[in-house]
Amino acid sequence: MKVEGKTAFAMVLIVICVFILASKLMLPTSINIVVEGQTTFVREIPNIYTLSDCILISVSSFLLGASAFYLLFLEPEPSREKMAVGEVDNDKSKNNDFTKFLKGNEEKITKALLESGEMNQTEIGVRTGIPKSTLSRTLQDMERRGVIIRYDEGMSKMVKLR
Repeated sequence: MKVEGKTAFAMVLIVICVFILASKLMLPTSINIVVEGQTTFVREIPNIYTLSDCILISVSSFLLGASAFYLLFLEPEPSREKMAVGEVDNDKSKNNDFTKFLKGNEEKITKALLESGEMNQTEIGVRTGIPKSTLSRTLQDMERRGVIIRYDEGMSKMVKLR
């Protein structure tokens, strides 16, 4: 997943704000009071939030909320076209982008299915030249990952792209 622009900025801002808030809320400032006169002594008053601490906490909280709101509600989701099962997209540029993520024999199988839509397992083996056992294992892996759908039709297994 590639993150760019405003989304990346919002994510970095969230991390920074969480760090600032955690450090300020967990470790408030300690104030040392030095009294001089007849005797000099130092007295430490722990866990005091100074005005600068309160301003920093307020600004960090606001930025954290604004960044989270942007990421949750305003960030546009990528458009995902839902295709019916078995429907093949004929846009070749999208299909070529898709095949970049496939391993060796998977690319051959996918290209054969893109050309014909759906076919039985034996026909795929004939078109691609992949041995039966290798083809079966490859198809099982592709089915497990959700790339293809296999179903029984009579004595043979039919294969189509998801």
